[in-house]
Amino acid sequence: MTPSVLIIGGLGYIGSVLYEVIKEEDWQVEILDNHLYKELQPANSFIEADIRDKDALKKTIQKHDIVVNLAAIVGDPACLIDTNLAIDINCIGTRHVAEYCKKFSKKIVHISTCSIYGSEPNVLVKEENAGFPIDFYGQTKYTQERIVREVCSEDFCVLRLGTAYGLSPRMRYDLVVNAFAARAVIHNKITVFGGEQERPFVHIRDISRAIVHVIKNNLNGIFNVRGENLSLLRLSEIVKEITNCQVEINTNVSDKRSYMVDSSKLLSTGFEFKYNIAYAIEEIVNSPTALEMHKGIYSNLKLAERVKIATTIGQRELRLIPGGVAVDDRGCLNFANDFNFYGVKRFYQVQNFSTSTIRAFHGHLKEAKYIYVAKGSAIVAAVELDDVKSPSKNKKVNRFILSDKKPQVLFIPPKYANGFRPLEEDTRILFFSTSSLEESKGDDYRFSVDYWGKEVWEVENR
Repeated sequence: MTPSVLIIGGLGYIGSVLYEVIKEEDWQVEILDNHLYKELQPANSFIEADIRDKDALKKTIQKHDIVVNLAAIVGDPACLIDTNLAIDINCIGTRHVAEYCKKFSKKIVHISTCSIYGSEPNVLVKEENAGFPIDFYGQTKYTQERIVREVCSEDFCVLRLGTAYGLSPRMRYDLVVNAFAARAVIHNKITVFGGEQERPFVHIRDISRAIVHVIKNNLNGIFNVRGENLSLLRLSEIVKEITNCQVEINTNVSDKRSYMVDSSKLLSTGFEFKYNIAYAIEEIVNSPTALEMHKGIYSNLKLAERVKIATTIGQRELRLIPGGVAVDDRGCLNFANDFNFYGVKRFYQVQNFSTSTIRAFHGHLKEAKYIYVAKGSAIVAAVELDDVKSPSKNKKVNRFILSDKKPQVLFIPPKYANGFRPLEEDTRILFFSTSSLEESKGDDYRFSVDYWGKEVWEVENR
């Protein structure tokens, strides 16, 4: 009978490839994902739901035979941005998945990591070796495993993956093989920190093939999944052989983890690894995404930072942050001591040629702004948006007068439109934005200067 497979967390780096591989088997397959990283455009259709939402999870799991659990905040740097979120998704969410798989007698294939082994220099680590994770991410994955084994004691399979690499529709360049290949293309040079550290590596398509192999053969238990054990120095040599790039060795090592993994247990079930690092480097070198590796969408850390900033700033309200002026015999000092630069990614200064020129209205769904008048004075208006395409014209227009004579910083949260008119010649206004220029261009909504009336810009004679 053709199995029906649910991929939880299927919009990610691995899930996007796994979906394609399962489709090639002509199996029924569906993705459930919370689409946490909203700026990523999913390549495949999916059910938008969170594994912390037990009702949505229950409804979806019931419809399938096999559940592949990929849902997680992945990588230690990304987890450390918001440890509470990482625990919620990686641990509490996994318990929900396991409990419903148990309740409805569904096979769970849980995707774990070899990071749970910590650092075991000069030891070929097998599945029976005790886990001793040394970073926060590894600890959450170790906890996941314990939950799955405890709840689904009879019908589960855990795959401990080596460091993944290779092309994916949801590409990542924060993984060492992918990063080395892209840097060789862009800079014709890669830097190796240390080099003697041994790591297990596995191609993303072999990961997907291993999951299909587990399902086809109804495998239970824990299996290591790694294609090659290589030192970082040997990895750099392979990249050099293919790209002819320069290799620089830096002896300052921040990540000293070193371990090798044994995959003989998986191989004994008839599985064969098909892809290697040289194949992946050729793929990446010829991919246009390699030239864009610096973009935030290719880094789990940067994506996690954006989520944290958007969540924190999105909870704040329109407000004035008070400042002041200090004067002594040396001169004047303007200040705003309660203002911090949390989430700010860029700033720009605006100076109109005329006080009759009004710049308005610009709206953003995700971007927040801090506005400070460094010289002169200006009317600044802000309106909450109830609909970015056709906002209500009856919304309250918040009007502020900002001046260098009374230093203040105006915070405008996301989902607001704003504009300004200078009141003095040579007025200079600083804008601090929580979005990069690239992000802002895709989150920009314009409205006419009189969309909410002309009165806001008028100066009353009195």
